[in-house]
Amino acid sequence: MKKLLLLLVAGVMVLISCNAPVQTEKIKVITEDYPPYNYADAQGNIIGQSTDIVKAIMGKVGDDSPIEILPWEQGYARTLEQPNTALYSVARTGEREHLFMWVGPIGSYENWLYAKKGSSVHVNSLDDAKTVGKIAAVKDEAGQQELAAQGFINFVYTGSTADGLKMLMAGDVDLWLGTSEGVASVAKEAGVNPDDLQPAVYVYKADLFMAFNKNTAFSMVETWQEALDSLNK
Repeated sequence: MKKLLLLLVAGVMVLISCNAPVQTEKIKVITEDYPPYNYADAQGNIIGQSTDIVKAIMGKVGDDSPIEILPWEQGYARTLEQPNTALYSVARTGEREHLFMWVGPIGSYENWLYAKKGSSVHVNSLDDAKTVGKIAAVKDEAGQQELAAQGFINFVYTGSTADGLKMLMAGDVDLWLGTSEGVASVAKEAGVNPDDLQPAVYVYKADLFMAFNKNTAFSMVETWQEALDSLNK
């Protein structure tokens, strides 16, 4: 009888081990330098409002992978191409909806077109903004995609929002695409006094998410969303 019980226990353990979930792969997390949401401090630590939330999620799911900062266009392209990759902070737009799987929201922002205070550029609507000479924007950021969808073609693409702001202040472009929440931080990075800017035209408000490559296991993405939901509670 004892030997039979041992065999039964052993059989049950085999069945349990066969049905136990396999340890999932870790997620490669990417972000961009875009204060106040995500950016590197003077010591190279990746911080920011969105970063705090993402790190809390990672703590809950047990993922200790390092976060990598890349230029937006490079990080966006890599996330589209590589499974088990996630990018934040990403505005969830109609154009992007089916390109990724989503975890969030982790924040929000308002996009505006800004002019240099005292400049001769005066616009009262987005239609007016289509007629100006040049608008500094980062390619494939949500605001740029939104404007492109509305027929804008007068972009000058920059490596970062801070670079675009520098171009505005130097008189190389007529308008700069930025966010109301990020103006002070980006201005500081660019060495610009935010009082020297004036909002010209409101573009739109966006919710920010983590965007996961579509070939990432849905169960993994679901786990990250459940972790965020738990944090929100």
